[in-house]
Amino acid sequence: MNTDNCIDIDQNIANKLFEVGAFLIIAGVPVGTEFGVDLCSYTIGENFRGIKLIPPGPHYVWCSSQGQFGDAAPRVGFIHYFKSKEILVREWNRQEEELQERQIEDPNTEKAHIRENIKSLDRFLAPYDYRFLNKWKSLTNLVNEGTLSRCTPASGIIRTNVSLSSCPDAERPRGPIKSIKMLNVKTILNENDLLPNLKPLSGTMPIFIHLPNRVPQNATPEEVTRHSIDCIAAIDDLFNSISSFHILLEEIQLCFVFYLIGHSIESLDHWRRVIHLFSYSETATTKYKLFYKQYSELLALEIPYLPEELMEPTNRNTIYKDIRVLLKHLHSANLSLSAEHLSTKLYKELKWDFRDLLIDDPEDLPVVVELD
Repeated sequence: MNTDNCIDIDQNIANKLFEVGAFLIIAGVPVGTEFGVDLCSYTIGENFRGIKLIPPGPHYVWCSSQGQFGDAAPRVGFIHYFKSKEILVREWNRQEEELQERQIEDPNTEKAHIRENIKSLDRFLAPYDYRFLNKWKSLTNLVNEGTLSRCTPASGIIRTNVSLSSCPDAERPRGPIKSIKMLNVKTILNENDLLPNLKPLSGTMPIFIHLPNRVPQNATPEEVTRHSIDCIAAIDDLFNSISSFHILLEEIQLCFVFYLIGHSIESLDHWRRVIHLFSYSETATTKYKLFYKQYSELLALEIPYLPEELMEPTNRNTIYKDIRVLLKHLHSANLSLSAEHLSTKLYKELKWDFRDLLIDDPEDLPVVVELD
């Protein structure tokens, strides 16, 4: 991610961008705070008042306050769909250490005043870093205003971790505490039963399409085996719940951006669960070819941005393991061009080598038993 504080733009180009670009005006942010827009990041200085020349479209704005010993707080931000020439004003909330909407009686009058004097503010505004615009567009080209409206938390703020609340006193367990030895085996195997009953605070969680379980609850042993081998039923349920698979592709892009820029743990978890679901159905790969073709293109762009701890090309890395399975199914569905594009990109960027993908694993071959 870019960490330059400013860039040089040709004056003629800047004048043209000035006529179509949007403006983000910020007030009250402490000096030294980390501040970013999309793939660009800055350090707040004494005279920093915002960003100019922002191209129309979705843009992610975040801040990370600095402690007295130089430690950085988790990122807190928001995503906004900027219109051409729009002026967006945000102010610093000292208590929450985040940018919030302007808390004044007549924000429209203030915006009109800023527009009239925008050229006098020019020297206090850093230009949007256009060197990274193409990369940003490749990650968000499907995201529109409707996507943001559906997925953004009701609070409008995206945090690294959502705020949690414990269960109310009325719902707390009553009676003697049972030791682990007294719990039945089924309860012990369910790790969630051993965790506190914490729930996300209303309005703080990103909102994504519900993903069905690969294996339905109360499934028989036979059904567990069938759904584990090919989860077409879950994928059918998912597509039947939405009007178009394009909605899902939009949300996949947005949840990855929430993670990449906002470091949202919940968004990364959702993104990984999408991969896991769609990797384990050979039937779905054939049935929903157009979706899989476009989905593989998104993965080729997104996976190289993953952190180092998720780049290990071994089966200990569940993302790598799922991608291997997905590539096999793409080949089986006659989507070899999509499979080759994805595998070539991942080899170039991460050195993930899938050249042995179509070679039968000896453990999967039938066992030949010679009878005397």
